[in-house]
Amino acid sequence: MVTVSRAQAHALEAIVAAMVLLASVTFALQVTAVTPLTASTSSQHIENQQAAVADGVLTAAAETGALKRTLLFTHPENGSFYGIDARGYYVDGGPPTAFGTMLDESFLDRGIAFNVYVHYLRDREVRRTSRLVFMGEPSDHAVSRTRVVTLADDDALTEPGTSPGGEPRAVETTKTLESVAAASDETYFIQDGSVGPLYGVVEVEVVVWRM
Repeated sequence: MVTVSRAQAHALEAIVAAMVLLASVTFALQVTAVTPLTASTSSQHIENQQAAVADGVLTAAAETGALKRTLLFTHPENGSFYGIDARGYYVDGGPPTAFGTMLDESFLDRGIAFNVYVHYLRDREVRRTSRLVFMGEPSDHAVSRTRVVTLADDDALTEPGTSPGGEPRAVETTKTLESVAAASDETYFIQDGSVGPLYGVVEVEVVVWRM
């Protein structure tokens, strides 16, 4: 059961995320020149704007924990994300989590498509990439930004829930990465890459382009 203190913490998390996101959008708008520009220069400014917003979203999601909770938003029975398409990823927008809401409000609602990729090591040495969100092949003017997330053995898997305001979010369960790894009938899509308390290091990449 979610305690009052945890609910307050989540509410504060949303406020912090909104402030960081607002700051990133403000900065992005400032880098767009208002004087006449050539087509190539104008395109570069648009790309700079999209990159700045992507940075802001990843920063806000990482600092509030929303990014990590999305990575842990999986079924322990099969290691797949909740609510994904039959192809194994989200196709119409971000996942039903706080991070997904930030992506949709920052990009999708403004006519900007995005893909989200998760890069990690398999068998401790082979780099693998999984699609979290795939809305199509990026254009030649797409921009990419990344953020590294560290997973620990005691990080808890998350499942679908809602915020006090009714927004979709990922809420913690009682299952940890360590307990899932020890269970014969449960799995996580990333293997434990360390013998210590560190479970693994994941790189989240967001690619955005105008539709």
